[in-house]
Amino acid sequence: MTETKQKRYVGVKETLFYGIANGGQCIGYNMIRAQFNFFLITIFGVPAKAVALMILVMGLWDAFNDPLMGSIVDRTRTRYGKLRPYLMFVPLPLGIITVLFFGGPVFLGDATDMKKIIYMYITYFAWEFFYTIGDIPFWGLSAAISPNPDDRSRAIKSARLISGIIGGIPGLIIIPCVDLARNGVIPLSMSQVFFILGILAGTVGMLLFSLSGFCTRERVVQSNDEPRLLDCFRYLFKNRPLLLITLSNIIGTVEGIGGTFTTFFYTMSLGINSLSILAGLPGTLMGWATYPLMTILEKRWSSRQIIFRVSFFHAFVTLCVFFAGCKCYTNPAIIVPLLAIQGVSGSISGSVKSVIPTKMIAETVDYMEYKTGKRNEGMSFSILTFVGKLTSSLSASMAALIMPLVGVAEVGEELVLVENSGVNTLFWLWGLVTCIPTILGLFSLIPYLFYDLEGDKLKMIQGENRKRQEAIIKEAE
Repeated sequence: MTETKQKRYVGVKETLFYGIANGGQCIGYNMIRAQFNFFLITIFGVPAKAVALMILVMGLWDAFNDPLMGSIVDRTRTRYGKLRPYLMFVPLPLGIITVLFFGGPVFLGDATDMKKIIYMYITYFAWEFFYTIGDIPFWGLSAAISPNPDDRSRAIKSARLISGIIGGIPGLIIIPCVDLARNGVIPLSMSQVFFILGILAGTVGMLLFSLSGFCTRERVVQSNDEPRLLDCFRYLFKNRPLLLITLSNIIGTVEGIGGTFTTFFYTMSLGINSLSILAGLPGTLMGWATYPLMTILEKRWSSRQIIFRVSFFHAFVTLCVFFAGCKCYTNPAIIVPLLAIQGVSGSISGSVKSVIPTKMIAETVDYMEYKTGKRNEGMSFSILTFVGKLTSSLSASMAALIMPLVGVAEVGEELVLVENSGVNTLFWLWGLVTCIPTILGLFSLIPYLFYDLEGDKLKMIQGENRKRQEAIIKEAE
């Protein structure tokens, strides 16, 4: 083992700041993604079809915007690096837009549907734009923060673990606040609740996110010449391992549907949304515990093997939970413990899948450096952010379209069952929050059958890259 490989470049403090920054970013992100349909349709009063159409339009925009931003990042050269300047700038406008987005029902009141739709498009478009400017450099930094793969792995685990803790705070607050406001326990309307939480997410969250720009360093040496814009796109399509990871993530979009229907299930089938906190607590704790245990898994199995094992494990658990509760899915005494068991399994799977593919994308950057002599963190991680937003958007869009098919309608601020719909709505909701998305998500494993950037091949590539980095440093001296 060489000295370069043994050396640790990123200390505990910087690793911690990197994780806290992601937690701050995720406060606003999780609040928007988790409550997207519920907020826009139920609270703001935007027609469901308009929301579904906007998600489709924004998905098409992201397909162009994210790779373009990635190529711009890869062409950036400053004394602060190519990633950190964006992380210093973007938190302020992103925080402002987060507040404006959730302030729509308060600012517009009883405006017409058209005015609400226009406001929704403007604020959400701006939020997506600034979020992209920050998210691509943030995850690109996980590959540039150190030439040591162990440093990168620790940074990614820190980001995922702390974001799960800090980013989960809005969910713990929103759910009981919605129940309290709906039942008149607190003197606030639902619109005011979301506006106040939006202000907190936009201020506290973005202050924490700014740590990624001011409290980290880029240590991996970049080539001095700026790649041409078209070259950035060419590099992307030459990166076969990255394309396989991307295809897997796109196929796995269907898994996100379950999370979208969670609020509907607890409200309509069990009668109280706050039960989701009780059911989710064991999974939350298990998710946190999974991150330190992941080091053991990485020593025993390859990244691809880990993904296969946790995917099949979680699918088996969800199938068992579904059959155990398929005749009593309206009984909280039985369903809450069953969903808690599923939550533990889902947290293990989710924690692993939040770290391992991100680590693999960093390795595809090493792969392209080996092939071309240039690193493309911007383009590579633009795919990560694009697919993340695409899967979330498609999941929300599919859920909005599925709602009327399974007999769900929303009137004002209430979720109601469609009478004489001809379907067993509550049974379909049970399937949608348990096994259906997870079983279909197993098809996302197919691209990994062709993935080979691991083992001796990966070690050889990273070794050659270290020699190249050392040569560049000596030449600069």
